[in-house]
Amino acid sequence: MSTSHSHNKPSKNVLFAQAGGPTAVINASAAGVIEKCHAHPETFGTIYAAINGIKGVLEEQLVDVSQLSGDVMERIKNQPAAAFQACRFDLDPIEENPAQYQRVLEVFMAYDIGYFFYNGGNGSMVTAQKVADYCSEHGHPVVCIGVPKTIDNDLALSHCSPGFGSAAKYLATSLLEATLDLYSMHNTSTRFFAIEAMGRNAGWLAIAGGLIKKQIPDVPLIVLTAERPFKREQFLQKVRYFMETKGYCTCIVSEGLTDENGQYISIENVEHTHLKDYTQLGGVAHTIAKIVNKEFDCKTHSAVPDYLQRAASHLVSQTDWEMAYGAGQAAVQAALDGEHGVLPVVEAIGHNPLTWRYKNIDLFAVADLEYRVPDEFITEDGMDVTEAALDYLLPLIQGERAIQFKDGLPDIHPLKFDTVELRLPKYQAIK
Repeated sequence: MSTSHSHNKPSKNVLFAQAGGPTAVINASAAGVIEKCHAHPETFGTIYAAINGIKGVLEEQLVDVSQLSGDVMERIKNQPAAAFQACRFDLDPIEENPAQYQRVLEVFMAYDIGYFFYNGGNGSMVTAQKVADYCSEHGHPVVCIGVPKTIDNDLALSHCSPGFGSAAKYLATSLLEATLDLYSMHNTSTRFFAIEAMGRNAGWLAIAGGLIKKQIPDVPLIVLTAERPFKREQFLQKVRYFMETKGYCTCIVSEGLTDENGQYISIENVEHTHLKDYTQLGGVAHTIAKIVNKEFDCKTHSAVPDYLQRAASHLVSQTDWEMAYGAGQAAVQAALDGEHGVLPVVEAIGHNPLTWRYKNIDLFAVADLEYRVPDEFITEDGMDVTEAALDYLLPLIQGERAIQFKDGLPDIHPLKFDTVELRLPKYQAIK
């Protein structure tokens, strides 16, 4: 319920939601939003979180998070995956399904929502802005602020994306450990190992594998990014060189690697919806390993970390966690400053050590941009990273967060929240 204060400006309620693929630090942003809103009761009333993102908004699956205990908040801060459950659910174009937008408006009005914080990637920002615009045009103004996150690091106009540093730390660690295993066995067993990195058409997570050169400067490493076409003969030539000089070769490859005609090397699945087809990438590391196996008649192995790289709460980068928490707080600060339709992105202001602040950019300005690995981070042959890349990556993986263990395992489990009693007729969101 809204309350008036001495300046006669009534506080409005808050709705927070998570969208798309989680990161190991996505919930730090949630905590940043909740705690910052809580500190300003003169502006923000009841704080709600939607279960299942915008789908949960449509279905009125809301949780009152205004009075969560300190213990629950600490759990949220260290929890992998989306604590309030994220969704892959886009609103239909408004001209095709205005009823969806009308439903969101009805929910916002029923709960007196004046502030909408949407924690997601590029595409989610468009959804958030469209919702806010529709509500405002229909007499219920809503301040809409994005909260950035993606392990893919493809968020344009930002130094980096909250969530990337932890995924990079996990991948580089895993590749480092596997490379030592490979080194120890290559004389009589496996001679080639490939690990697959997420990121779709951006090779940021693949170049993170180059960080192992900090521990093994002369490592026989090949880095295959989505930014460079896969040239089979040049690749095999480099593998041959490493086999002859080192006896083995380790490799990290972007899931979105393409051939010289721009076709994906490997596609796991295509999901058909009434709006568009979603291409699920996967399997390229296995494909690459098979090519090497056939060419050199040697034992090869491959690994697909998949969800592991975005869910590794036991190996979070402290720097990344602080960025994610700060992004949540910066979003609320933007609302306090009277901003609307913006996304706070990371702006580096110092590099040794890395220091940063948040700057607000227009949601629509970033929505359709894709930040890919720049040329100066990839070597001329397209199969390794440069020193400039390592200089960029290294600060993002600094620091570790101690987590609680119970019975020998991380003390984590799905958080259960009681949703509020429905105020509107039941609604089923259909994809």
